[in-house]
Amino acid sequence: MNTEDFVQRLVQQSAFHLQRTDKSKEGGNYRLVPPPGIALGQVECYYDYKNPSLTIRRFKTTSAFHDDEHGLGRIVFLLHLSGTRRLELGSDVSHVLERPTLAVYYQPVGVDKRSVWISDTEEVSLTIGVWPETLISLYGFYPSCLPMFAEREGSNSAVFWHSRPLPYTLISAAKQLVSGGVHLSLAKNYLSIKSQELLCLSLSTLMSDGELHAKPDVAQSRTESIKTIIDSNLKTPPSLLDLATDFGISVQELSTEIRRSFGVSYLQYITERRMKRAMLLLESGDTALKRLAFEVGYQHTSNFCTAFKRHFGTTPKDARVK
Repeated sequence: MNTEDFVQRLVQQSAFHLQRTDKSKEGGNYRLVPPPGIALGQVECYYDYKNPSLTIRRFKTTSAFHDDEHGLGRIVFLLHLSGTRRLELGSDVSHVLERPTLAVYYQPVGVDKRSVWISDTEEVSLTIGVWPETLISLYGFYPSCLPMFAEREGSNSAVFWHSRPLPYTLISAAKQLVSGGVHLSLAKNYLSIKSQELLCLSLSTLMSDGELHAKPDVAQSRTESIKTIIDSNLKTPPSLLDLATDFGISVQELSTEIRRSFGVSYLQYITERRMKRAMLLLESGDTALKRLAFEVGYQHTSNFCTAFKRHFGTTPKDARVK
């Protein structure tokens, strides 16, 4: 799929008229014009299939209407500055936006989004849409404030939505982008840089949002991530404090989540994973105990043997013989 195909699929159910405003092959500038007699204004769109895509919506409705957008499996950051709109995701999620709001939502493949406007409302808003895996390529990590969504073209994930008041820093940055005023020769780079700025500021706001971190699907995603982190770092697993700092929550909150999910404390879970790995190594080869102990995070063989016997009720040597 290229950018042109992506755009056509995205707006195939839209009531707006799509106009191409440049001929770039990598990324495209488009304009969405509302139906005649329905609204005055337009939606400026800066689409790029591989990178974050930006839309700037500025129009005033003259009568009530709705518009549909096809779900492709993207995460969308919505900065709603003014106006009134009801946003529906599938049949189960419906939210009314009527004050400055930061919303993040995941629109799975095949789930349509419907925007509904009342008559005589003047909307100004921005959206930044990204593929889940793009966040990793951009920042080198997946934001802990979001559940792990499936990748594009194969998503079975459920709809996700979270909203909160739009902070002043984001209002200010968004208004700069809406106001424009940049020389045409710099516009493309400016829009790309500002889009990433808004994305960073939005993620920063959400990563400090305690209400979002407390959502069950976010907490579950966090504990699943911890399993992967521990299994990948059995020699030197991160401390609970390090993990809590990375996830943006307190040590006590994370400790409670781990105990609720795993049934044991963080240190006990590490030991369990180490012992399971050690047993697999014992059963699958003749690795020397000193080397085996080191592989599962023990500097001294005696400490490993003590922990192994405490966990399994037998020594590593006897376990290997069996």
